[in-house]
Amino acid sequence: MKKFDISILSVSILLLGLVVLGVYESWGKKSDPVLAKAGDTEITQYELYNEMKGLYGKQIMNELVAQSLIIQEAKQQNITVSKEEIDKELAAMQQQIGSEEAFLDYLNSMGMDKVKLTEKMQVLMTRDKLLDQAFPITDEQIQAYYDQNKDQMGSPAPALEQVKDQIKMILTDSSRAENYDKWWTELQEKHHVKYADPTLKADKS
Repeated sequence: MKKFDISILSVSILLLGLVVLGVYESWGKKSDPVLAKAGDTEITQYELYNEMKGLYGKQIMNELVAQSLIIQEAKQQNITVSKEEIDKELAAMQQQIGSEEAFLDYLNSMGMDKVKLTEKMQVLMTRDKLLDQAFPITDEQIQAYYDQNKDQMGSPAPALEQVKDQIKMILTDSSRAENYDKWWTELQEKHHVKYADPTLKADKS
């Protein structure tokens, strides 16, 4: 199994703070509690919000929109991720890091716990299922990959049936990466995503 990418999960460190602080933007400076004092300077919650919005606003808004659309689209297509599937992925992650204690310490360092990670994994795994359904791997693609790469698979090369699942996994990972931007753009258009604050709209890649 490929090493999992925790980067998308690190957004959760900032997520709650940004969402909660967001309510203060509309209030302006009227109800703006001081969060810290540095000498004779006060740092307010409004200032923190604006700084976080400038640095991370687009990324976090993109994650919130993605999470919402993934849930809606999965419901429309009757796609679900079972507890067993999530537990299997969590076990694989823990195995990569080491002991359960090391795994929990790692999550804690990311500002997360197992419950929050499970919630994130459910969204990410649902996204992958949606992508796989939109861009399915065909037997023809598997055969073509086998024919092109069997010389590097050993001597003699294993039979196709022996490596079919591995090839499908390789092609699936590649397909997800290759087709994600197209899929995400079409998903936003389908669900008519609009941004009240244009500064929070993610730049096109």
